[in-house]
Amino acid sequence: MKDDFVSKNISEDLLDLHLNTCLNSSNVCVCERCRADIRALALNAMQPHYVVTELGDAYVRLEAMTTQSQADIITAIIQAINIVKQNPRHDQ
Repeated sequence: MKDDFVSKNISEDLLDLHLNTCLNSSNVCVCERCRADIRALALNAMQPHYVVTELGDAYVRLEAMTTQSQADIITAIIQAINIVKQNPRHDQ
């Protein structure tokens, strides 16, 4: 039996937990393009957390529950929102 090990960036899941709340409380376009741009910019600003095992996943998620970690995620999202708001890549 062969085990298939797949790496996953948990930072994507952690960002997605806060993205909608941040978007709803901002005055930014939420079309698919702007949302994707915000997500990409925020992820690029965040430290990646790749895991392969369930134990690694649990450890990273537990670490991300700290107030500082959540503040870092929200800060990355808000900065990305501000960039996209000032420079949307579509017609108004």
